[in-house]
Amino acid sequence: MIEESPEAFIQRWRAHAADVQLFPRTEGSPLLECLAGGSILQLLDRTGPYVASGAGRRHVILNPMVEALEPNLDGVSGLEVSGLGALAGSGRVVMCEGRMSVVDCGGVPFVVAVVGDDAQELEAGGYVRFTALPPVHGFVVPEERSSQRRDAGESADDAM
Repeated sequence: MIEESPEAFIQRWRAHAADVQLFPRTEGSPLLECLAGGSILQLLDRTGPYVASGAGRRHVILNPMVEALEPNLDGVSGLEVSGLGALAGSGRVVMCEGRMSVVDCGGVPFVVAVVGDDAQELEAGGYVRFTALPPVHGFVVPEERSSQRRDAGESADDAM
């Protein structure tokens, strides 16, 4: 099992969310489009329409499923998007936990889930490449809300 719930997945992997630019989307569409590392990615929104409402800078956990993570001995990092949900990446392994690995693809972190039977033990610091199985999942990290964060001129009554 990869996740218990979207909320549990976000809680576990939020430290590895990518800073992306979300684009406006059609009401009711499960498709998120974002700019990450100079590439436009299409993601299946796993968090629902209200968490990701509105365009702008957001933190999103980019979660491709792959058959395998292959060693990449040339140490190259980057992304290649060739179509809707079609993504190939290469980069440095930041951490591993079971079938999950965080791979830094040229400054864009991906939380990669290996679903193939030949999942191997990886070590942090090594370089790998992968080809995502469409769709690539996206988990928008909810913005922190705090009663302590108010505009300087806003009273407690105005905030309600």
